[in-house]
Amino acid sequence: MIYLDYSATTKASKIVLDKYLHDNQKYYANPNSTHELGVLAWKQLKESSFRINKSFKLENHEVIYTSGATEANNLAIKGLALAKIDQGKHLIVGAFEHSSVISCFNYLANDGFTVDVVKHDASGLVDLANLESLITKETTLISIAMVNSETGIVQDLVKLSNLIRKYPYITFHSDLTQAVGKIELDYSLVDMFSFSGHKIYGLKGVGALVKKREIKLHKIIHGGKAFNEERAGTPAVPLIISLANALEIAMQDLKTNQVKVKEIHDYLLNELKALQDVVINSNSFSLPHIVNVSFLKMKSTDLHQEYSRQGIYLSQGTACASGKDSSSIIQRLTNSLDLATTSLRISLSHKTTKAEIDKLISTYKEIIK
Repeated sequence: MIYLDYSATTKASKIVLDKYLHDNQKYYANPNSTHELGVLAWKQLKESSFRINKSFKLENHEVIYTSGATEANNLAIKGLALAKIDQGKHLIVGAFEHSSVISCFNYLANDGFTVDVVKHDASGLVDLANLESLITKETTLISIAMVNSETGIVQDLVKLSNLIRKYPYITFHSDLTQAVGKIELDYSLVDMFSFSGHKIYGLKGVGALVKKREIKLHKIIHGGKAFNEERAGTPAVPLIISLANALEIAMQDLKTNQVKVKEIHDYLLNELKALQDVVINSNSFSLPHIVNVSFLKMKSTDLHQEYSRQGIYLSQGTACASGKDSSSIIQRLTNSLDLATTSLRISLSHKTTKAEIDKLISTYKEIIK
């Protein structure tokens, strides 16, 4: 088995998993309970938030724990738009967002909000002049992901932040799910950001929205007392601790892992360039962890299935949009339906080996001969 779908999800670290099992036995009480065991669990929630802030080098941001980045994106986008509805109903979103972001803006557009999609250049980078031209006095939210999950293209968060901060009444949200643990960045550049545990060798079912404390959100989940005002429900204490653990490990190992991934990325690119009828859709602005490539001799649905039958696991695009005949992201980026219908995403890890890349290439040659 060769796993090359790390951008879809990662296998939980044994360290994180073992600690999670331990914490399930020790911190099983409801943290909303006022007895000694409940207070002990509550203290672990506070400690986890402190550790997460420390990992992101933030002073005192609020960490709202969610079931994952999808819920975090929903809370950030719907919650902010509805909370500031009296200020305005104009929103701006990037052109290459995850489905969990796009769906939120579609929902709000159907609910009477005006949504503009910012233009991009030929490299997939946000057109800053166009972004500024879209801003009005009614604009309350701009949401642009730093790393596209299908192409790996990285937006310039510094330039985006500098532009948006000229308009202090606008909140800047970024889905950083594909950036956390992979790239060094200043997390204070955005007002709110989302991430998920299972992308950083943590557990599924937990993620977070990290935001400046002064930002108020409209609730999208209602209930009784909870750890955060904006998100009701009994906090999953062991899962939350596991998120802090996974994040700390990812940040500690970030530089070492970056070197390993870059080396395997360059090796993969050289092997792909030696093949005929292959177009690499990722570019010089892309994160080395993600290589999107079109194999023109075969539809991506067929090649994906054949690879899977032979125990090589990659994806047609994002896992949330898999099963489609073509990639809307690649078609938007390249203006080519042929590239969109033959594209596959190879996502790498520091765990990926050259032997696995060799097998990927040799298997492709066998499939198309």
